[in-house]
Amino acid sequence: MELQQNMEFEVTKKFVPNFCNAKTLKVIDFNETTVRIEMEDARSKGVFPKLQFLSLIRTGALIKTNERIDHGDTA
Repeated sequence: MELQQNMEFEVTKKFVPNFCNAKTLKVIDFNETTVRIEMEDARSKGVFPKLQFLSLIRTGALIKTNERIDHGDTA
């Protein structure tokens, strides 16, 4: 997956560092080695090694918000 600024992800229960119980996080900046994020309603930002952040996406700990499949109320 290619990262972009302002990408939003849904946080699942697999995302262990969710200290503020946020439901979403946003990528605010990234470079070749790190990804800076901002958690929903958080007052501070965090930094992840880029490979670890991509691993969180691959393992389902983070789900890109526009890729989420809604299985509710189908006609």
